[in-house]
Amino acid sequence: MKFSVLSIGTELTLGLITNTNAQIIAQYLTDLGIECSYIITVKDNESEIIDALDICSKFSDIIVVCGGLGPTDDDLTRSAFAKFLGEKLIKINDLDKTSLRFLKYINNENLIETLTRQSYIPQNAVAIKPRVGSASGFIVEKNDKIFFSIPGVPREMKDMLIHDLIPYIKNFLNRKKIQINNEIIQKLILYTTDISESQLEYSIKDVKKLAAELNIDIGVTASPGLIKIMLIAKTKNKNLGRKNLEEIKRQIFNLIGDNIYQIGEGTIGDSIKSVINNCKKNITISAAESITGGLISSLITDTPGSSNYFLGSIISYSNYAKNKLLRVDNNLLNKEGAVSIDVCIEMAKNCQKIFSSDFAISVTGYAGSSQNSLVQYNAKEDVGLVFSCVITPNGLIETYERKFIGTRTDIKFFHSLKMISLFKLIKYLC
Repeated sequence: MKFSVLSIGTELTLGLITNTNAQIIAQYLTDLGIECSYIITVKDNESEIIDALDICSKFSDIIVVCGGLGPTDDDLTRSAFAKFLGEKLIKINDLDKTSLRFLKYINNENLIETLTRQSYIPQNAVAIKPRVGSASGFIVEKNDKIFFSIPGVPREMKDMLIHDLIPYIKNFLNRKKIQINNEIIQKLILYTTDISESQLEYSIKDVKKLAAELNIDIGVTASPGLIKIMLIAKTKNKNLGRKNLEEIKRQIFNLIGDNIYQIGEGTIGDSIKSVINNCKKNITISAAESITGGLISSLITDTPGSSNYFLGSIISYSNYAKNKLLRVDNNLLNKEGAVSIDVCIEMAKNCQKIFSSDFAISVTGYAGSSQNSLVQYNAKEDVGLVFSCVITPNGLIETYERKFIGTRTDIKFFHSLKMISLFKLIKYLC
C-alpha cells in the first residue's frame, strides 16, 4: 500500500505559509505502515489540481487531498475532484447546518448561497461532517483506491485526519483483507542542542554503520539552535525493532549524551521538568534575563506544571533594572560593562538570593541592531557576544561565553537555548 498527499493553496506555492499539514498527514499514515509515494503542492487552479490528482492516483492506493474546500471563488477542490472522477457535484442538504454554522442573525441570500457551496460533494462520494469549522470533507472509493478530501485549516484537517481518515483506512484494509507490508516501522526521535550538525554527524559516523546493519535509518535535520536525530527501524518483529532502536540510542548517548535534552516529542522545558521529577527533590529555579528578554522564562513556562519549580524571573534589559531590581552594583556595571562575565555572575547570584531558589540562570549579551539582515560578529560592537551563568544550590558557578552569528532574533533564540546548561547541571547534581 502506498499513499500520496496533495496540498492545495496558492499561499503554499508562493511560500507565504509552511506546509505543516502534509507533514502531519504523512506522519500518521506512515505510522500505519503505509509508504508515501508523493507529496505534491499545487496552487488554486482547477486544471493543475486535476493533473496532480492524475499523477497521485497512478502511483498510490490512497490519495489525501488537503485544502480548497472553503466557500470562496478560489476554493476549487470540489469541482476539480468531480471533473477528475467524471462525476457531477450534488448538494447534500444535511451539510447545510455546518456550512452555515457561523452565520447568525444575517438574512442575506447571496451570503447563504456562497456558504452553502460547502454542502456540495461529488456524486457517489461519502460526506465527512465537520466537527470543527464549517467546511465538509468527503471520501470516494474508485478502482480499489481511496480518495480523501479534507480542509486545509490545520485544526480542521487534524480533526478529520484522526477521527475520520485513519479509522476509515483501517476499516478499508480489514474489509479488503489487505496486508500492509510485513515490515513494521518504528521511530525514535532524539532532540539535541549546543552541538553543530557537522560535529554531530562526525561523532556518530560509526554508529551509522551499525544502524545500517540493523536496518535502521538515521536522519539528521537541523533548525536554528536545535538538531533532531530520527531513528527509523524496519523489521518484521516489533520487539526486535524496539531492541535495535534502544541499542542505537544507547550508542548515540555514549557519544553525545550531554547534548541530548529530549527523547521523543517535547521541549527543553519538558526535559527540565522530567529531570526535576526524576530527582525526587523539591528543586526550584529562577532566571535573570537581559539579552533574551524573557525567552528563557517562556521556554520554561510553556511546560504545564512549571509553577511547581519555576519561581520567577527578572527581565533586566537596562542597567537601571540591573541595579534597582537585581542589585548589581553600579560601579561594577560602569567598570566591566553590562555585557561581561562579572556582571552575568552577579546577576545570577542576586537572582538566586531574591527568589531563594536552588538554581539561578542569568544571561546578557549584544543582540545587534538589525532585525532582518544577517549581522556578522564585529569586534567593535561585539554583536553576537553572549554570556550566561548558572548557580547551583551548593554554590557551584558555571559560566559560558559564546559568539553567535545571525539576525537579532536568531542570537536571542540561540542564547535562550543555553538553558541546556541548566538541564545538564540539574541532571548531574541529582
